[in-house]
Amino acid sequence: MSTKNRSEMRLGTIVRAMLGSALIATLGFLWILQSRAHQRLQDQISQFRTQCTVLERSIGRDQQEIEKLLTRPALIRRIQELKLGLTNIAYRQVIHVTNHTPGSAPSSELTRHAVPPTAPAPPLAVAVPR
Repeated sequence: MSTKNRSEMRLGTIVRAMLGSALIATLGFLWILQSRAHQRLQDQISQFRTQCTVLERSIGRDQQEIEKLLTRPALIRRIQELKLGLTNIAYRQVIHVTNHTPGSAPSSELTRHAVPPTAPAPPLAVAVPR
């Protein structure tokens, strides 16, 4: 073999070794970046889970507070505090108006039912004088 062929072989070997080393270094660097990104995402997930737990507890407390405020004694106390002048009425004083269905003869009478209506009552609206 001539010296020219030996130098070409050495140069080719050196180039291949350098490319192989660069490839291994690049893969190692990318693996480190990926593992750091993965760790950041895990940290964010744990933070979101903690926030979710805190918010669920807060929602539970708020629901309990709302349930307490909607009890009859709490509503009566609030009506008295605001001096709305609302009083209790007897069920016999309530007049239920029935709507006629399409195709039936309309009834112009107001009827009193012993059974409460099936539709929920509309929310109570009170006008407060200024």
